[in-house]
Amino acid sequence: MIKLIATDMDGTFLDNKKQFDKSFIDLFFEMKEQGVLFVAASGNQYARLYQKFLPMSEDMYFIADGGSYIAKGPNTLEVFDMDRKKAFLAIERVKEHYPDFKIVVAGEKYAYARKKDHLTKELTTYYCSNKLIDDFDEIDEPITKIAILDPSGDIKNNAGDITSILPSGLQIITSGNEWMDIQRDGVNKGLGMRYIQEHENISRDECLAFGDQMNDYALLKSVKYGFAMENAVGEIKKLAYGITDSNEDQGCLKIIKKALRKNKEQAANDLL
Repeated sequence: MIKLIATDMDGTFLDNKKQFDKSFIDLFFEMKEQGVLFVAASGNQYARLYQKFLPMSEDMYFIADGGSYIAKGPNTLEVFDMDRKKAFLAIERVKEHYPDFKIVVAGEKYAYARKKDHLTKELTTYYCSNKLIDDFDEIDEPITKIAILDPSGDIKNNAGDITSILPSGLQIITSGNEWMDIQRDGVNKGLGMRYIQEHENISRDECLAFGDQMNDYALLKSVKYGFAMENAVGEIKKLAYGITDSNEDQGCLKIIKKALRKNKEQAANDLL
């Protein structure tokens, strides 16, 4: 029986307009009736995710900032922040070697971009709690993630080069063709998923997850039933337990409906 369902957001659960189908609301309350937990797992900021799912947010789990921030409803459970000195050293090295790249620094409460980088649109799209600053040394809170925008769209080649200049204990995780994230080594959506599994005493065999990009790889590996979207990258499709329809065709909701139906059938059989 499925007890926990986790899904990536952009390109997976959300359509290309970054909205979810309103039929999910009924499914969410059906999940609640069955005791199935729902997890929004994203590189996006916790505050942004919480806002998007209101009024359901109080009864959900969140894996935000790519696994760095874990919350249950309005309550923060864990923050896997970066070593501050290493974070600022990474920023300086990226600025030195790749002056055309743009940087957003995610803190525990706010996301920050430099005014001169003209990232207002990107900042407000992914981070509703944000600040424009003159330079990153103004940040005085724990840093959870450094998001890098590669204007060339050549993420696959450049990610390896950036990895070679990072301080030890930090890693690069790619997200799409233009964005990559620097995080604490070992931090990813899979880590967040395992944290929740342990917190709720749920096994990976009782979990279902959805993803489309390489930053969903660890998430899908942390569950038995990991589904790739039709629009997913090849590596995710190879890893997946199955492939569902695209994010535009509500592939997640179709599998969730099937899972809930099978839960009901199993519960009925258990009564016989």
